Amino acid sequence: MELLQLFFIFFKLGIVNFGGGYALFPLLEREFVTKRKWVTNQELADYYAVGQCTPGAFAVNISTFLGIRRKGIIGGIVATLGFVFPAFIIIFVIASLLTNFSSNEYVRNALAGIRVCVFFLIIYAIMKLSKSAIKDLPAGLLAGAIAISAIAIDIIPLYVYVLFAAIFGIVVSFIRERKKKNKNEEKEKIEVKNKVIKKDCKKPLKSIGIALGGFLVGISLGLIGCLSFIFIKNKKYREGLLSAILIWLIFIFGIIINISLNSPLVFDVFFQFFKIGFLAFGGGLATIPFLNELSLSTDWFSLTDLANMLAVSESTPGAMGINMSTYVGYSVFNKGFNHLGLSFLGSMVSTLGLVTPSVIVIFFVSLFLDKFKDNKYVNWIFYGLRAASIGLIFAAVYSVLKVSLFNQYLDSDEKMVNAVSYSFHQAFSHVDGFIDFFRAIGQFIYLLFNFKAVLVGVLFALAIFGFKKHPILYIAFAAVVGICFQMYAPIYI
Repeated sequence: MELLQLFFIFFKLGIVNFGGGYALFPLLEREFVTKRKWVTNQELADYYAVGQCTPGAFAVNISTFLGIRRKGIIGGIVATLGFVFPAFIIIFVIASLLTNFSSNEYVRNALAGIRVCVFFLIIYAIMKLSKSAIKDLPAGLLAGAIAISAIAIDIIPLYVYVLFAAIFGIVVSFIRERKKKNKNEEKEKIEVKNKVIKKDCKKPLKSIGIALGGFLVGISLGLIGCLSFIFIKNKKYREGLLSAILIWLIFIFGIIINISLNSPLVFDVFFQFFKIGFLAFGGGLATIPFLNELSLSTDWFSLTDLANMLAVSESTPGAMGINMSTYVGYSVFNKGFNHLGLSFLGSMVSTLGLVTPSVIVIFFVSLFLDKFKDNKYVNWIFYGLRAASIGLIFAAVYSVLKVSLFNQYLDSDEKMVNAVSYSFHQAFSHVDGFIDFFRAIGQFIYLLFNFKAVLVGVLFALAIFGFKKHPILYIAFAAVVGICFQMYAPIYI
């Protein structure tokens, strides 16, 4: 049975995929182009281009796309589940171990060393990502402004930045095109081309409009309505009906758990990760700012937990966003109910929440791929979204910086104190005169930074940027360094 074959192909890829979507390319080329000849190299490159500019984990998007192209929406779901399942099991086991051994001295020191290493691994990844996302000055200014704003102003929801970036991309691109038109003497050819684009986009835009209208009736009935509408339009009624029923069963599954637990936590977790999966553009790294926001707005996990799981995600197979969702689902339900079976279900709910938007979006995109690739309006929007994604990631990495290179101050109840605020208050509370001001700056830096971590971090940065070896090697060495130098050293105040 081809669906079963598809599942096991992606299950195998999920086990050996270290490094995200880009590391997956040669594996997919071998399995789908060379070995089975299911797609061509050009088609695979097209799927990568689309997967990069759609929300969700990059590697998951590619898996969904190939599954849909091979066996429709059912194939997309099967491929996605196959790819996600190995990482889900691995992270679930690691999450249970971290929960049980998080207070162990060796584990704490190892994680402290790994966090320092991971901070520079993420910086290196962002620099590579920025080359394709920030191509000119306006994009760079947008990324910088969003990064500064997201760090300085906590009250602005991240989706506001996403919407602003989309509008920014449209406005900047529109102004550029107008200037180009004014200088271009072949106005008639451009008008003809624009008419063709509008004509090509008419049908898919109409389909999306009707689908969104159905969605407003109710999320479950809306999904059934929009999927069935699209499939009937494409003469695949049976497949559309099966897909709608499958999504419906996901919600029934959530309702059953919700009733059994008598708690709204199930749907809260699902929709929080559904929102992250829908708004995170730019692969696994793009989920970090949303996870950071979720950490600050709930008590589900701390910033230290986030940094620890980033470290784990760098050294385990699977997409970073999937790994984090699995961990948070475990953490939330383990904290609330302290039951292994419910923690497993919690991990399932959060992981399904993250991947569901990818399946839905990739499905719609697959229906009009050729038009999507060259549609200038879509390119305008993603021009802004890619730059905004870099800015938001930089802002989120600041949270990793705080738990990696800053001193960790704990109060009498062992709750973490904001190191920046504490150091600033201690250093500048009694400044009197010009010389005292410079002394206060030195004292602020001394109080803020963990110089042992900074020194180790500089050495890791030189190695990462200079030798460019596999992240697992650096992370394994960082764990040893953390234990040897006893890098977990909180300061009680």
